[in-house]
Amino acid sequence: MTGNRSHPDGAPDVAAILEQLRAEVRAQHAARRLIGDDALQRALQRSLDDLEITRVVSAHWPLTGRTLPQKAMALINKIVRRYLRWYINPIVEQQNAFNDAAARTLRLLAEAYQELARQVAEQQETGAQAHSERSGAQGDEHTDEGARTGDPSGSEIDLAATPTYADLMAQVRERAAAEPPARFIELELHEALTHAQSRQTVTAHWPLTGRTLVEKAIALHNRIVRQYLRWLINPIVEQQNAANEALTAALRTLIRVDAAFRADVAAFRASRQRRPSARD
Repeated sequence: MTGNRSHPDGAPDVAAILEQLRAEVRAQHAARRLIGDDALQRALQRSLDDLEITRVVSAHWPLTGRTLPQKAMALINKIVRRYLRWYINPIVEQQNAFNDAAARTLRLLAEAYQELARQVAEQQETGAQAHSERSGAQGDEHTDEGARTGDPSGSEIDLAATPTYADLMAQVRERAAAEPPARFIELELHEALTHAQSRQTVTAHWPLTGRTLVEKAIALHNRIVRQYLRWLINPIVEQQNAANEALTAALRTLIRVDAAFRADVAAFRASRQRRPSARD
């Protein structure tokens, strides 16, 4: 509840009451923003943790069996897998190198956004304190001027100096002509995220067909080999899909962090642009 403040003569101190109301609104806005930042921070940390868990793809996992035929098949698969190491392992190693680089880049981006968010918060706090001090000083000046002239507002409205609608529109057009071309980075980010989501699923099964009899025979042979090698290829693909999904989730959360950060920067710039006009 806002306390009642008054001058020694009993009149309410309007400037002090308004400043206290502004401070309460700023505190509520900061509390809401802090809750949002905490939620985004938790979501981003979960995405990075999931990425750290899934970024390593392995081509070697236990091959066992319970019955004698299962053990015999597992032994055959182990021999086949060892023979195909020259083919499979370099692919897996290259993919792991990319996953590691992508995960490291996302972690650095997250740290960079956190640092920028702290800097913006410090600038906002400093600007709010300076604005509060200037508002208090200006309130005293207006009160003194009003006491001297007999005008409670401390200023006179000059209707002749008030800009017309045509003047305002001319100023808007002049500033718009000087503005650089806008680059809607938010739309570009969402388009890039949509493209990444459409490409995140890797599949090891695509149509194998042929036109001639020989091509059909080769396609049938390849389907049989692929069907047999599912025990080797499918787990690798599934691991990579899990890593891709974690990468996309981290990107999605980082885009949300970017949007929140841009909103904070825009609000800060708008507040800085309003302050000079408040001093005039």
